[in-house]
Amino acid sequence: MVSLSDTLVAVLDLILNSIDDLNKVEYNKKGRKYRFVNNTFQRIREEDKHLIICPEDLSLNLALILSYFILYNINGGDILSQYPDFCLAIMGVAQQLEQHQWYEEENSLVIHLKNSKYNPMAVQQMALDYATLHHQIEERHITMGLNLMMCAKLNFLHTDHHIGTKLEGYYMKHFISEYFGADALVAPDVLVALKSFVHWGNIKGILYKLEVPDVQTTAQLRANFAKFPDPMEELKLSVYDRYPSGTSKYSLIRKSIDILGDWKYSKLVPYPSFYDLNWLYELCHNIEKNPIKYHLRSSTKSLCEDPVNLTELSNKHSTNIKSLLTLISLIINVFHETGGEFLLQNSKIPKLTDELIAKNRNYYTKLVKIQAAIESYEEKGWDSDDIVLRLNNGDTANNQSFFDTVMAMREKYIDDYE
Repeated sequence: MVSLSDTLVAVLDLILNSIDDLNKVEYNKKGRKYRFVNNTFQRIREEDKHLIICPEDLSLNLALILSYFILYNINGGDILSQYPDFCLAIMGVAQQLEQHQWYEEENSLVIHLKNSKYNPMAVQQMALDYATLHHQIEERHITMGLNLMMCAKLNFLHTDHHIGTKLEGYYMKHFISEYFGADALVAPDVLVALKSFVHWGNIKGILYKLEVPDVQTTAQLRANFAKFPDPMEELKLSVYDRYPSGTSKYSLIRKSIDILGDWKYSKLVPYPSFYDLNWLYELCHNIEKNPIKYHLRSSTKSLCEDPVNLTELSNKHSTNIKSLLTLISLIINVFHETGGEFLLQNSKIPKLTDELIAKNRNYYTKLVKIQAAIESYEEKGWDSDDIVLRLNNGDTANNQSFFDTVMAMREKYIDDYE
């Protein structure tokens, strides 16, 4: 029988172990390791993928050697001979990041030599020989690498990740193909190398150079990036190619509404007065004007001041979002060749189920009746303009049509369409 004293000792041991666990600066969750860095827990990736730096002694060429070390350990180092320009671009930019302090602030991806758990200097001579004897890092390699880095930060802005399970982003794929050949687009080793490399650059500094409005910077960061090459105009404009991560549903709804507004029969479609569009166009205007404020990670990464809480935003507009997605589904499913058929592939747009029809019976019946009338005149050989003139005497003669409603919004936010 266990004595009372033994029981108390066991309980105390359990408490002490629990306290030890609480004091740990690392923890594991779903197979991922997190470390307490910069007053917050950040995910730790494979430690042999870190950029190890020693800015106090640049003569060590530590970033260059470390990047070679990583490349050397990818699939036996074949990438070093198969894609030398690619490897030189990574090594050259790694060196520039360390020299000019363009690297991400010390976190799970960038660490100081004193905190490193391994020493990459074992390949020091091999790395230096590769970059100076067997090959030569040229200015063009720096340009290549920085362009890839900027493309990855654009991916982060638009999708919340730098590199996925395959290359993403028009310009990322464009530059990889142009610089290193089309086969590099599908080369597994290239993808593995990029997954390490593109995380090293400072997100806020590079987005600042891409002229993303209102990125939160410091005087020191701006001074560090004063020598960062000015990005291509195409990359700056690409900031606005897509909405920031976390706001895709608003972009989807606005895009869908605009497509349907341009449809040749949109003047015949009655627009339900209780389906408000003002909030959508105003929100989209604000997102386009200040994308970083609406980014999914703006708060956790301190990308800007006063970031928008996307959960609160979604909850605020949840009823309107559901209503407009329903409206889009009904119109595209009832009418033929609206130009929006491809939108139905998006899971956010509800399928035309019996339940959806039942909840919107009156409006659905109106749409079906209009579609039948359009078909009857098309079968007689009438063109779309004549059909619109002939049929525009019912609901849409006395109420606003889909066309009228959308055009009113475009007029109100005309600058967004220039």
